[in-house]
Amino acid sequence: MKNFFVLLVLCISCNAPAQTEKTSVHKTVDTLAAKPIRYAPILKQNIPDSSDSNFLTSYEKLKTKMTAKRALLYQRYLSAASEAAKKQVLDSARIFLHAALANNVFPFWYGTAWDFNGTSNEPQRGQIACGYFVSTTLKHSGCNLNRYKVAQQYSHSIVKTLCSDVKRITSVEELITYVSGRPDQLYVVGLDNHVGFISKKDNEVTFIHSTFVGDVCVMSEQADASLVLKNSNVYVTGSLTANDALMLSWLTGASIPVVY
Repeated sequence: MKNFFVLLVLCISCNAPAQTEKTSVHKTVDTLAAKPIRYAPILKQNIPDSSDSNFLTSYEKLKTKMTAKRALLYQRYLSAASEAAKKQVLDSARIFLHAALANNVFPFWYGTAWDFNGTSNEPQRGQIACGYFVSTTLKHSGCNLNRYKVAQQYSHSIVKTLCSDVKRITSVEELITYVSGRPDQLYVVGLDNHVGFISKKDNEVTFIHSTFVGDVCVMSEQADASLVLKNSNVYVTGSLTANDALMLSWLTGASIPVVY
């Protein structure tokens, strides 16, 4: 079993910068279990141009690395001897999933065309609607959900399906103030007729969505400059990565039910 863990550590470190790789190879499983892991360097990679013949292959490799890291985290969770230790694993999982989506998965999709009926399952290929962008990227990150059923729900129901601490807000200023005062996490926000992610990181609040205005594609923009965010009467938002039930489902592979 120990050899299996060591193999996983080696596999997920293979594309890291040289210095990170050298240090990761020599860490023991016990050391990894005892300390929070900083995941961004492990997943850091150059995203090829969408016309590159290896573009989709690179995306599949990213998904494989995420699966391997999720398996390692799940084994750490199973072996945790106390509730405090289990919480530490969940907290590490939150950091990982937020970083993996914001820094790796989402950028592969930037520029993918929006369409009201878009259901693409591949970045930069075809078109994708706002709800399908949310459900598809989560599914590709290891969430066991039906991307069609989730995407077809009203935006507020999508938030309730994926998030905890769900809050109803009536102005964009209140929304940004609320998120700015919260911990660094990945949020989902449902507008009158739109849905997307909000990433809070280091006092920066960004809105990541498949937009029907402007460039009409998947994009990331400063939340306080988003025309789409400003033109909604109601905002329903909640934290995805702070949702213990969702994080446990992500770790274990359990199905995530739709909340109507």
